[in-house]
Amino acid sequence: MKYARLFPCALILALLLTACGHNVASSVEPDRKPLPIEKPALKLKPEVDRRAESIYQAHPELTPVNYDSPVLLPASDDAGEKYLDRITFLCDSPTYWLKPFGMLRGGTCTTQIWTGSEGTMTLAYLRGFRILDPYDRVERTIPETMARHQPAIMVIALGINGISFMDEADFIREYSHLVEELQAASPDTQLILQAMYPISPSFRYWGDITNASVTRGNAWILRIAEEYGLPYLDTFAALLGEDGNARPELMMDDGLHPNQEGLTRVLEYIRTHAWQPPPDEDDPRYIRPETK
Repeated sequence: MKYARLFPCALILALLLTACGHNVASSVEPDRKPLPIEKPALKLKPEVDRRAESIYQAHPELTPVNYDSPVLLPASDDAGEKYLDRITFLCDSPTYWLKPFGMLRGGTCTTQIWTGSEGTMTLAYLRGFRILDPYDRVERTIPETMARHQPAIMVIALGINGISFMDEADFIREYSHLVEELQAASPDTQLILQAMYPISPSFRYWGDITNASVTRGNAWILRIAEEYGLPYLDTFAALLGEDGNARPELMMDDGLHPNQEGLTRVLEYIRTHAWQPPPDEDDPRYIRPETK
C-alpha cells in the first residue's frame, strides 16, 4: 500500500522571549480582604459517550467498545486548542495527515507528529525503528526521541498497519512493549491510547482488513490501557457511520485515511473527551465527595 511521504518543510526554531516585572509589594492594598477560594464543583459521574452503541447492536460482526471500562475517557467540556497544543501524536499514516493538512500548532512544520520518514510505521516492526525527530529531522529510535523531548501528553495512534497479519498475542506483546519503552524514557509523560479509525469498503485491501478486525484490535488496545492504567480514546466512534463503516464523506478516496473534515471530527472528539489529572485531595480547593 502506498502512503504519502512527509512533506519537507523548514522548521522555524526562533523564539521571542520577553520579560517584565514590577514591585508586587508596592501594589498591594493593605486594607483589601483576600478573595475567597472558589472551590470547583466535582463531577462525580462523568457521562460516558455511547454514540456508537446502537451501531454495534445493529452490526454484531463488530466488537463493541466496553462502555463500562474505567479507562474509557468520558465526554468532557471542550478543552480547546491549548489542550491540543500539549499533545504529541505517535502515529501511523491515518493520523499523520494532521501535519500536511496543517491542523496542529506549527502548521505543516508542526513538531506534534512523530512517525517514520515515509509518513507511517508498522506496529509489528517498532523495536529499534527510527522515526524522524521533527525538531531537527534526524532519525532516532522512539525511546531516544521520547527521552530528548519528554512531551506533556502523548497519544499513541497506531495499529492499522499490522492488524491484517498480527494475531492477538503478537499485537498485545508489541503494543505493550512500546508502552513500557515510552514510560521508561519519559515517566512524567501522560500516555493516552487511541482507537484505530474505521475504514471504508473502498479500501484497496478490504477483506484483509475490515471493521470487524479493526474493532477487534481496538478491544485489544482497550485491554492494554486497562492493564497499564492508561486513558483510552474511542476515536473509532468519531468517524463511524450507521452501516458499520467509516462515513464516506469523512474519508479520502482510498478508504483508509480520514480527509480534512474527518480529522477535524477526530480533533473535536479529542478536545471533548479530554484527559484530566486526578484531583489533589491535599489541595484546599478540593471538595471531598459526600457519601450517602
